[in-house]
Amino acid sequence: LRFPPAACCLRGGGLPDAHRAFFAPGVKYRVPGYLATSFDREVADRFMYQAFEEGLPSVLWVVQLDPRGASSIAYRCKQVNYVESSKFGDAEAEFLFAPYSAFTVVSVAPSAPNSYLAPHVITLAAAVDNRLEPEDLPLAPWY
Repeated sequence: LRFPPAACCLRGGGLPDAHRAFFAPGVKYRVPGYLATSFDREVADRFMYQAFEEGLPSVLWVVQLDPRGASSIAYRCKQVNYVESSKFGDAEAEFLFAPYSAFTVVSVAPSAPNSYLAPHVITLAAAVDNRLEPEDLPLAPWY
């Protein structure tokens, strides 16, 4: 499994104001669907721009992985796969988290005014192994 640079990956998008309060530092939760992330900030920027154009506040999700996973399989995230696809000649690589992956909110940096150039930034820590996390964690209302 390819390991991301600086042990983090990114996801850009939108976050309705109605769901922003859920993502508070220390909250541990699961995502009820696949969660695609990228090693490339430009990919995240494209999704933030698209969300902003659709009328949503922009958000940059920074997903941190255990840095020890770069050299030790014991600390590599067990519920993620590196996926590389090529559409129309453009290769896009992503770290794809399995449904019900567990995350902990590390920090939240809201922005005002919000735009794709100045998004909210929410930093998450990905669980190393979903099987070691409680099954009854709350589900993210948005992802």
